[in-house]
Amino acid sequence: MIKAPIVLITYKRPNETLKILKIILKTKYSKIYIFQDGLNPNLSNFEKKKFQQTTKIIQRMKSKKIRITLFEKNIGLKYVAKKILGTVFKLEDRAIILEDDTVPKKSFFTYCDNLLEKYKQNKKIAHISGCNLYYGTCKKNLSKESYFYSKFPQVWGWATWSDRWLKHYDPDIKNWPNNKSKFLNDCNLKSGEKRYFKYNLDNIYYRNGPGWDQQWIFSNILNDLKTIVPQKNLIKNIGYSSSPTGKSAKKFRDLLSNDIKLPLIHKQKIDYNKKYDNFLYKSFYNRSITIIRILKRIKSSIKYI
Repeated sequence: MIKAPIVLITYKRPNETLKILKIILKTKYSKIYIFQDGLNPNLSNFEKKKFQQTTKIIQRMKSKKIRITLFEKNIGLKYVAKKILGTVFKLEDRAIILEDDTVPKKSFFTYCDNLLEKYKQNKKIAHISGCNLYYGTCKKNLSKESYFYSKFPQVWGWATWSDRWLKHYDPDIKNWPNNKSKFLNDCNLKSGEKRYFKYNLDNIYYRNGPGWDQQWIFSNILNDLKTIVPQKNLIKNIGYSSSPTGKSAKKFRDLLSNDIKLPLIHKQKIDYNKKYDNFLYKSFYNRSITIIRILKRIKSSIKYI
């Protein structure tokens, strides 16, 4: 039995939602929360139809163990995570979270459930990731144990505790101006990371930029909170062919995923896996200097012409 509640966040991906629901329903779950943000009136007619199809799929779920919330108004990407998990964490002390484009392996649920229980009192661990992008692309293990640690929380299938989320997460990052110097200078960031986070966090704070996950990454790094990463990749993202909400490198669109062996082999020393974090740094969290970005744009334009 998976003791932690499973949260599924849907919107306008009916086929993907149905596929993931079928996987969840095959587990020995204790409770499922399903959320759908309200309809954005600016969607195209095609997208509105997909939204309605997704709604019908959700409404067919009939069980005392399944709680469905359909928001009447559109909350939007920036605040929907705070609204959803704020609702869940009024009732629960932990949760396993999936979105409608993240397909989990069977062992994902036991992996999260076991680690949520094992580390419930360790407040220096704030996030359990289901995806291992290094394994998914390079097809190699970085640990003999079942998991290792990273400074970057990844949100393609993940889990966390209410006390950590409610204490550290703020979509408006109101503490950014007071902590900017500390974050950029005292958190052991590379130059490219400093440029990346300064650009993105300034955009969120000063220009009301979209997105919700950069704020969680900021809080985790600022407070030296660790993320658990599975030895193998347990999540495959299937949302790119159906209204992707952001741009990602092509190499992450067809990740290798495999079940992890159970029972878990626990890691004794809690330290960052530098090879994995460096891989994520090179793949995502690295903003080039201005002249390099300009040259890349010129090269891309010439290639397009």
